[in-house]
Amino acid sequence: MTKLLKVADWQRRVALAGFGLCVLCLFAGCPEQALVTVTIKPVAGASDASADGQSAADTTAAGYGSLVGTITYEGTPKDLPPLVAAGDATLKPEDKAVCAATAVPNESLIVNPAGNGLANAIIFLEKRPGNIKPELASPPAEKVLFDQKGCRFLPHVLVVQIGQPLFVVSDDSIPHNTHTRPKRNPEFNKLIAANERAGVPCVYKKPESGPISVVCDLHTWMKAYHFPIDHPYVAVTDKEGHFKIEGLPAGKHFF
Repeated sequence: MTKLLKVADWQRRVALAGFGLCVLCLFAGCPEQALVTVTIKPVAGASDASADGQSAADTTAAGYGSLVGTITYEGTPKDLPPLVAAGDATLKPEDKAVCAATAVPNESLIVNPAGNGLANAIIFLEKRPGNIKPELASPPAEKVLFDQKGCRFLPHVLVVQIGQPLFVVSDDSIPHNTHTRPKRNPEFNKLIAANERAGVPCVYKKPESGPISVVCDLHTWMKAYHFPIDHPYVAVTDKEGHFKIEGLPAGKHFF
């Protein structure tokens, strides 16, 4: 589901209730991401007026602005058991010391009990606009690292711009097989050596229409998501459900 939002040259603050504008599939058993219903609610005490008293509807948008919000989960989330229990005796002996040193959490649904903020929701502009803020027009030069530690992927949700360097690394003393499942790009399906810190490059040359799953073929419970995108107008909610997208050109946008 998409929502049409008008962004002016002042910061608009909204609270987003429901699951999100575009949210990864949050329930165990879902193979891919899901688009879900979103309800937009004003922040308590916030005003829809600009600094000079004009409303957004009465003001001609110009320049660039920021979209700030919170994705919250409505209802009572389920308590999900860990994917791997601490000390799990069913694991292979060579894996047990690493994968079961501590419990591996189920990250398919992470809701902050203080406020019901939903983590790992992705909010993004559907299409690359023609008037990207100049300083944001080129992809960042700094490396993005996709790590593996304790037999889990870190981060669980990773956004990377096309052209931005991405490296797969590992902090584990056992190997992993990192395997992406893209729709528009070639698969990345490589063995990542134990304690690989130099990094193996993972290249996306085309944007995907949504997040794609990443798995480890050696440890089947390991799962994460990559979202290659061709513009900077994207955010992943933090542990409290907060997000911020900066430098949006003024006008109407579909998220």
